[in-house]
Amino acid sequence: MKKLFYIGAMSALLLSACGEETATVTPDEFKKLENGMSPDEVKEIVGGKSKNPDAKEDDDLYLYLEYDGENGVDKESYVSLIFTDGKLDTILEDGLMTEKVELTKEEKAKIAEDVENSRNKASTGAIDEYETTLKQIITKTKSNSIISMKDKELIEAGKYSIELTSDIFMFMDVNKENNIEKISAATSSNALSTQNKEVKIAFEALLQSADKTLSTQQQSAILEKLGFTGDGKLVDHTEVYTLNNITYTYYSSIENDSVILQVKLK
Repeated sequence: MKKLFYIGAMSALLLSACGEETATVTPDEFKKLENGMSPDEVKEIVGGKSKNPDAKEDDDLYLYLEYDGENGVDKESYVSLIFTDGKLDTILEDGLMTEKVELTKEEKAKIAEDVENSRNKASTGAIDEYETTLKQIITKTKSNSIISMKDKELIEAGKYSIELTSDIFMFMDVNKENNIEKISAATSSNALSTQNKEVKIAFEALLQSADKTLSTQQQSAILEKLGFTGDGKLVDHTEVYTLNNITYTYYSSIENDSVILQVKLK
């Protein structure tokens, strides 16, 4: 809903901008700009649209707006504003408040790197937090198992994986708001028969990481209701169960040689 609301707000902003003048930014206006402001709040201060009014958020919820400066210390000045998830988080000026400085190639590369790091931090925050939580749970429960949790990997847009063993993986799906939408633990028939202990640890860690209010007894009850027997046998089976507004789906297939326990978060 937040994403839809923000897209609606941006659409209204762009539509209302039709026919209005392109804004410039004065030193007094620049001083009023603060991190955390929305594009609408910035527009109220500068009094019009940016030089690039067709700019839109990209898939990382990243928006870049440009303005010419007015009455700055340099005749030709500009202001660049970067928004992440609808909030102003980077304010840049050149020639408006301070004299323009010709940057070296290295300095320009450093600025580009800082901006990219800012984008990556915003887009992977939820995944980083989940990875830390999962590591803590696995560390407490793995005992003398062969689980050796590796760092997350981006396997495609919006989808990450974490390897627990060569046959057991965790997958995280991230929506456009950069929130985790689904988490899955996947394994094969080989792991069911040879790494039965590790499969159970992975499944229980998934349940605990998805809903920290669950007791050990509740985790076991959920796995039982879903049909996970822990006997190492692969059968064709699908079961869905909902608790605390979280939907759990257990799927196993002989044809696909796979077992998947998935949680869809509220």
